[in-house]
Amino acid sequence: MRQSAHPPEFHFMPLHFFSRRDFLRVGTVAIGSLIAPPTASAAPRIKRAKAVILLFMDGGPSHIDLFDMKPDAPAEVRGPFKPIHTAVPGITVCEHLPRLASRMNRVLQLRSVRHTDAIHDPAVYLTLTGRRHPTPLGGLKVSPDDAPHVGALFARLDRRVSHAPKWVELPETMKMEARTLPGQNGGFFGVSCDPFRAGVTHAGEPVPPPFDLPAGVDTDRLLLRGNLRSALDRKLKDAEADFDSARSRAVELLASGTLRDAFDLTKEPEKLRDEYGRHRHGQSVLLARRLVEAGTPFVTVYWGREEQDWADGVRGRFANNPWDTHRNHFPLLKDSLLPRADQTFSALVDDLHVRGLLDDVLVVWMGEFGRTPVITKPWASRDHWPQANTILFAGGGVAAGHVLGRTDAKAGEVTDSPVSPADVTATLLAALGVNALSEIHDRQGRPFAACEGMPIERIYAG
Repeated sequence: MRQSAHPPEFHFMPLHFFSRRDFLRVGTVAIGSLIAPPTASAAPRIKRAKAVILLFMDGGPSHIDLFDMKPDAPAEVRGPFKPIHTAVPGITVCEHLPRLASRMNRVLQLRSVRHTDAIHDPAVYLTLTGRRHPTPLGGLKVSPDDAPHVGALFARLDRRVSHAPKWVELPETMKMEARTLPGQNGGFFGVSCDPFRAGVTHAGEPVPPPFDLPAGVDTDRLLLRGNLRSALDRKLKDAEADFDSARSRAVELLASGTLRDAFDLTKEPEKLRDEYGRHRHGQSVLLARRLVEAGTPFVTVYWGREEQDWADGVRGRFANNPWDTHRNHFPLLKDSLLPRADQTFSALVDDLHVRGLLDDVLVVWMGEFGRTPVITKPWASRDHWPQANTILFAGGGVAAGHVLGRTDAKAGEVTDSPVSPADVTATLLAALGVNALSEIHDRQGRPFAACEGMPIERIYAG
């Protein structure tokens, strides 16, 4: 399926604009495109993965300094970093990503993601939900009418039965100062589709939920309590139903003990923990791999603030989130952010490959937007730039060792194969076997298509 020449508009499209027959016809076509047997002339199909690990670099990593480098551009565009050769002839990355460079044969670069939201709040919301926020401004607050995170869409629409949570969030919920950014929870699906949240300390140690049962309460008694409470709660009003569901899931997890071992990183060889990095991001991603092995099909890992993101311990060296490098952009990338990102992403790809899991797990490395193609003064830094961005895919059957999409000479505008955040959302759902055009309903009962984008089939063909 070819991507359209222009990105789609990002807005809710209630299904009542179409007849149910029209919706079912479109949905059937979409399903057929995912499951129809290939033919000699058929477009590439979305390949099924058992799990997705979404690595989100909150703040917006610089596409032009990391991947889509322009060494022939003027100095105020190209910046001080140099491109280096990779394991794939003709593909380069930043000199401060040496480990990734040697593994580029297992990674696909998508250099043509674009949208129009240049402020963190709506950009994060759009990137994680695939839908534009109705208020494209900063200072947004979480609302029960928010669109659900792509992990919540999966959790609601997936039909598999598992004692492991379907969607886990690590190492903390994204915030700007003390304010939680919208788009990270179940949205209008309610708390039953919120992520299973688990913490990781700044020292890189998991903070598991309280798996141990209260004194004097064995598994049978715990389940009996849950059943009795459920019977009583059937008479509660609908507003409490979501809490009911969330509590039931917690009871199941406590009773089964499925995740207990996954949170014990001491079971991993010390050398492997070192390879991921003895920092918050590294150990969070290692934990994500263990959760996937324990049966969790969707894990979101935000970068999470670390003390070293405040260079020399001085707060304010970045703006709002670690990758939002309005000040000290190049020193922070070179000395703090890139070494950890390079180490951890490379270790995850290697680890999945060694375990025979790389084809079954789709790894996505992304942020909410790129950075300006021209270096800004007086801080010699780059600001927000949604018009062009690069994200990475690895595993899950993608055509590794390729670059898709293209930008102009300044990495400022997409010139080939434009892709929207909604298309990325649809791709993650399709990779997990969920039809992106499935019908969902908001709190008012209005029907919508689950996603406004279309799966990016080209990532499987190169």
